[in-house]
Amino acid sequence: MQVTELDAKGLSKSFKIVIEAAQINEKIDAELKTAGAKIKIPGFRPGNVPMKILKQRYGQSVTGDVLHKAINDAASETLRARNLRPALTPKVEEQDYKEGGDFSFTLSVEVFPEVPEVKFDGITIERPVYEIDEKEITDAATRIAERNPKLSAKEGKAAKGDVVKIDFKGMIDGKAFAGGTSSDFNLELGSGQFIDGFEDQLIGTKAGDDKIVSVIFPKDYPGAEVAGKEASFAVTVKEVQSKETPAVDDEFAKSIGFADLAALQEAIRSQMAKEYDNVVRGKMKKQLFDVLEKECKFDLPQGMLDLEFKTIWEQVQQQGEKIEDEAKAREEYMGIARRRVKLGILLAEIGTRQKLQITREEIMRAVMQQAQQFPGQEQQVMEFYKNNPNRVDDLRGPILEEKAVDFILGSVKMTDKKVTLEELAESEDEEEGAAPKKKAKAKSEDAGEEKAKTKKKASGE
Repeated sequence: MQVTELDAKGLSKSFKIVIEAAQINEKIDAELKTAGAKIKIPGFRPGNVPMKILKQRYGQSVTGDVLHKAINDAASETLRARNLRPALTPKVEEQDYKEGGDFSFTLSVEVFPEVPEVKFDGITIERPVYEIDEKEITDAATRIAERNPKLSAKEGKAAKGDVVKIDFKGMIDGKAFAGGTSSDFNLELGSGQFIDGFEDQLIGTKAGDDKIVSVIFPKDYPGAEVAGKEASFAVTVKEVQSKETPAVDDEFAKSIGFADLAALQEAIRSQMAKEYDNVVRGKMKKQLFDVLEKECKFDLPQGMLDLEFKTIWEQVQQQGEKIEDEAKAREEYMGIARRRVKLGILLAEIGTRQKLQITREEIMRAVMQQAQQFPGQEQQVMEFYKNNPNRVDDLRGPILEEKAVDFILGSVKMTDKKVTLEELAESEDEEEGAAPKKKAKAKSEDAGEEKAKTKKKASGE
């Protein structure tokens, strides 16, 4: 094999590769002999089919396979011999082959840049420190109580905010439809849980009332069989209940699955601390990435930039973002693409140099997190990754990047700075440099809320 370097501009390189006729012919003959040992042709025993007949019948197909494999092998050998790491799949052009002759083609490739060493001990990151106060704990517990009201039977007519226990059966054109029937359904009037007009028509009803509720489904309602159609519901009001926010005490804590109020408060505190730690880490990552982007100088593969920009631009268009100056917007998003590609290459290189490993448990955890994003379809997502192991590789990059960030944050200098909740919640650009802003928000009450939901499901509510 002869390899001639044609061009080398920065990270872009191209080579002309010539594979001698003798090598190609030898591989074609070997493949034909292997095929001839298996195929059956009338008049010949397997393994005794003349080469001339094999070439007539299978020569073109076998030659295509041989040339394809020759390209892959030659490309790999060329890159390996020169210690080149392709950033994207190499391009193969100008193929030239005539039966019995040499095979030549041009290989074009963009390679990863040489990434300079980073002196982490020369980097200083400011770590925000926030202390949770008792008022936050109390307010969070109160919100939990507000979302888990006591229901008590009410005499008289239902008003907005009351909960009615109803049976209902929906009809369209005199026929029942899927999802239009239920029994013992608790509906809060004014909650907007049902389509417009349904709940309002039940205001003023009382226990024992029968009511025909007429509504029109929105044209964009999910479900073509009902979208845009008028429906009538035969509703029986079985009970009217008023809502009362319970006192936040030991009894309430036990009602949602905690041992006592102190246990609920501790769960809230723990969840708050976790949420705030995530915000703090995000702010430190932002600082770190700003420093790395500024201090680390190396060229970027244009192909990777183009692909990243294309992905970002398509997302912007899908979101329907109004763009007044397209040229300016493209420049801005190309800057975002440049930041993402640069940091991605840098973090991957740090991961390689530090020999950071990804465990099977970390991969499984990432798969589970993906599955949780599709409620009700978790098993299908798990099966997808099981049946498509190559797609699991898509999860490795983010895991390795986070491990690299953890390594760096453990190696740089830290200075603590006490901050207020308002300062902690100030918007920051995402660490990748993306345009959307993120607000710091503690979902601490979720600790109690999830247990409450679990308890309700178990009791059939």
